[in-house]
Amino acid sequence: MSKNKPSIWRRLRTPLIIVGVLLALVIGMFNVVAETSGPASSEPAATIATAEVDGRSVAVVVYKTDTMGHFDIFRLEAMGFSTQAEAFDLDTGERVWDTMLMTEFGGTDAEVLGMGSEYVYISSVKGLLILDAVTGDIVAREAEIAGLGDDYIASFDAYGWDASSQAVVLLDVNGVVHSIPVDALEAEPADAHVTHRWRDVLNIGDDFPGVFSPPEWELVDHRALIPGDVPVDPTWAFDGWDVEVFLDADTGFAVGSPYGFAVTQTYQPKTLEDSSHVIQAGELSSQKLLGTVETPTGVTTVVDDGRGHVVLLARGDDYRGRLVVATADGIRSSIIGERGFFGQ
Repeated sequence: MSKNKPSIWRRLRTPLIIVGVLLALVIGMFNVVAETSGPASSEPAATIATAEVDGRSVAVVVYKTDTMGHFDIFRLEAMGFSTQAEAFDLDTGERVWDTMLMTEFGGTDAEVLGMGSEYVYISSVKGLLILDAVTGDIVAREAEIAGLGDDYIASFDAYGWDASSQAVVLLDVNGVVHSIPVDALEAEPADAHVTHRWRDVLNIGDDFPGVFSPPEWELVDHRALIPGDVPVDPTWAFDGWDVEVFLDADTGFAVGSPYGFAVTQTYQPKTLEDSSHVIQAGELSSQKLLGTVETPTGVTTVVDDGRGHVVLLARGDDYRGRLVVATADGIRSSIIGERGFFGQ
């Protein structure tokens, strides 16, 4: 009887072979993922919105990304292309959330208009989107906007941000200018003053990137001043070409000066084919260098959040956008659209 009984090896051989094949497939898949999960490009739009959310200073940017050739399990439906909104903690540089807005070949033109402690407002060539500022969840979009509905316009330039009233302004198909106050969800006809300011600005065309950011050459000046008409003398700045001080778009003074520091950009030629820009923060009273960030291209956007942070947009040499944050304590850079293993 015992001689005819199958051995343990014979009984386990088939299951072990199956397990071994499955294990080899899993290891092979992980190797493929490891080899293809390198940096994916991210192209940030030209605007930054900032607010205090849940007790911390947060900035939101919109970016387009192309993950073709990279394994990203969380964006399979995008077929590699998507438009995202990402929020960063300005004190730590950490990502708060990253939300997929649209999936379309080549990405969709969009940018953040403004935000409050509860909601973030984003315009695109498809219409307006409202996101939860805490979670990044999409609360309403396009025809779902209360008070607008099917009268929405699928045009980037039909939406704007009115800084004076802290509200989104928008045009409907009937030519009526509407307003959505910060942290509100419903569009209502704008008052006469807001309507007068925006009637000739809002339109049904798409002139991306809109009317929100000043041209790059207006962001810097060799002759920057601080309140009291005191010239900024950044002797702490890198000794390269064209040391320029970033300006506050509203006041014209050196950005960061209310907090005791200034931010400069220096063009640094390396070779005939290679160059970079060095972004520096320095303390005004002591002329002490607080830190530097090097990028291959210059800064495109500068924002003072009113809470001690100067937030800038730049581009890294890996085709990924950078959110640069300068404070009285130093300067740091966060990668926009950074994806970890499996794209999470």
